[in-house]
Amino acid sequence: AVGDVLVVVYCYRENTIRLISARRATPSERRSYEKGV
Repeated sequence: AVGDVLVVVYCYRENTIRLISARRATPSERRSYEKGV
């Protein structure tokens, strides 16, 4: 949904970015993001 914060795990392989996982952020992760940590 619009406005959701996601936690994304990725890695670089050669010249490619590989997506490992993506999920909605927990409330504490969202607060950390909003504080700029």
